[in-house]
Amino acid sequence: MSDVVVIGGGYAGVHAAYAAIRAGGQVALIEPTGRHGLVTRGAAIAGGRSPLTDVDLGLDELFDPSDVEVVASAAVGIDHAARTVSTADGRRWPGESIVITSGAVAAPPRVEGAAEHAWQLGSAEDAIALRERLTIAGPIVVVGGGATGVQLAAEVAGSYPDRHITLVEAGDRLLPGEPRRLGRGAARILRTAGVHIRTSAPVEHVTASGVRLADGSHVDGVALWAGGWQPTGAALLPTAPLTDGRLQLDPDLQVVGHPGIFAAGDVAHHLDVAGRPLPMSAQIAVQAGAAAGRNAVTWSRHGHTRRPRLLELGRVVQMGAAGGVARVGPVRLGTRSTDPLVPLLHLTIDLRHLWQLGGLGAVRHHAPGRAARRWGSPG
Repeated sequence: MSDVVVIGGGYAGVHAAYAAIRAGGQVALIEPTGRHGLVTRGAAIAGGRSPLTDVDLGLDELFDPSDVEVVASAAVGIDHAARTVSTADGRRWPGESIVITSGAVAAPPRVEGAAEHAWQLGSAEDAIALRERLTIAGPIVVVGGGATGVQLAAEVAGSYPDRHITLVEAGDRLLPGEPRRLGRGAARILRTAGVHIRTSAPVEHVTASGVRLADGSHVDGVALWAGGWQPTGAALLPTAPLTDGRLQLDPDLQVVGHPGIFAAGDVAHHLDVAGRPLPMSAQIAVQAGAAAGRNAVTWSRHGHTRRPRLLELGRVVQMGAAGGVARVGPVRLGTRSTDPLVPLLHLTIDLRHLWQLGGLGAVRHHAPGRAARRWGSPG
């Protein structure tokens, strides 16, 4: 029996596993792909700027097998009373405690025709498939002006400057969850790259040739859908209470009403120190994952836990190789003069994540572009 069973090998999951190890625990890490997807690199990979080797890395490269058993199968259910996790291959994995970090998937589009004709970017596999599709000539329409949409539009425009690219957003501005200055900066970067922007333009129908808007007009192009995320926790723990589809937690990150089962990352409804809901993001997943992994061990061995202080420090939206917008504490980066700073911030965050997982070795082997140069892999 493992001390901790971690479900999911994303940002929250790998940090939960490492924290559990540092607390002296043995871990079973269940991830169907057997790999850690670097989803913050997804738009650059889908657009074609970054090599395919940047998309993920093997969990067996990150962990010593004496500390972590990597289970390359999907978790399909949790028995709370027995504190076991069932996987798709028919096995059961008992643990003194369980940490759910299964994340979120791209929300299924609810617009007619979107499920059949639109492409989404919600995983490493999606990035690879979309990258291949974009090599086929023709116009492109990105649906959704949030962070994923503006990043994807910018990356595609940078790799395919001769393609006609349109971004449509139902609201009246880009990046609706961020300060207006950042939305204006994102629009400026996209227009400079040749992207056509249509706001206040909800999509009513998607076809193989494009999208029909609410005003009856048609925008030609293969549809790239960037319309939000759907947490996965309810399927694993149907008895758990939810808020906006995310698992409700006690202050120490145990799922409400389910002692011994913790949750972290996009699957969980996290609150900041003032009790305000936190957004889905890699930075929150990293903080919460580490806290949940540590608490899972101390709860099972000593019967006590700690309440973590989760802090949302800002937002970095890289848009192509040389620009982007960001919010770092009270500072807003959304002008031409600050554009070059954003890719540096994004790279710093990426490298810090790798350093936390495996020190200098992880940085040397898995920094953006390093694996491709190391193995001579094709871009």
